Amino acid sequence: MSVQGRQVTPPLGDWLRDDPDVEAIKSRPERRTVILRRIDLWSALKMSLALYSCILVVTLTAGTLLWIGLRHAGVIGNIENLIEDLGGYVENSYHFKDGFILRMTAVIGPIVVVLASLATVAGVAVFNAVSRLFGGVEVTVADGDGQVPT
Repeated sequence: MSVQGRQVTPPLGDWLRDDPDVEAIKSRPERRTVILRRIDLWSALKMSLALYSCILVVTLTAGTLLWIGLRHAGVIGNIENLIEDLGGYVENSYHFKDGFILRMTAVIGPIVVVLASLATVAGVAVFNAVSRLFGGVEVTVADGDGQVPT
């Protein structure tokens, strides 16, 4: 574009214009094969602790909200009445202790998180030992248009 004999560049630069002389370079999707032979135990512990802790928080939150909703809808009261009828309790004598159940879940939950994380680390240690014998897991990674590598 020229104004009064001088060349003016567009405000955003030349890269915005479509240039018919420039041809798009199309390359093949790149594929790489990676062999996973070892997983660091410390990394597995950190990741599993984070994952299981998030699961605990979500479960506690969802369980508490569900319990409150069921309590207000009368479902928990109906279950208590059914237990009274089946168990031979005196009427209105059997009640779930809501606070006690939540406290016990909050105490037992972190213990389960630690035990599950240790089990995950043990599984990773077994994977590391087996991968020494058999060579690991081969994974093919490809970028591009989503074609499945062959």
